Amino acid sequence: MMNDTLDRWVQRVTLVAMLAVAAALVTVGARLYGPRANPTPPGVVGGARAP
Repeated sequence: MMNDTLDRWVQRVTLVAMLAVAAALVTVGARLYGPRANPTPPGVVGGARAP
């Protein structure tokens, strides 16, 4: 009986951990490859023209 309870607990913790990793990967992917809010034109760094 105790072994079944432990197995279920381990499965639930593993599932939650995998979902957290998947959410983190989706978030990182969206930040890296998602649309930019304000693209800067070439030669502009931080709002001022680069020399």
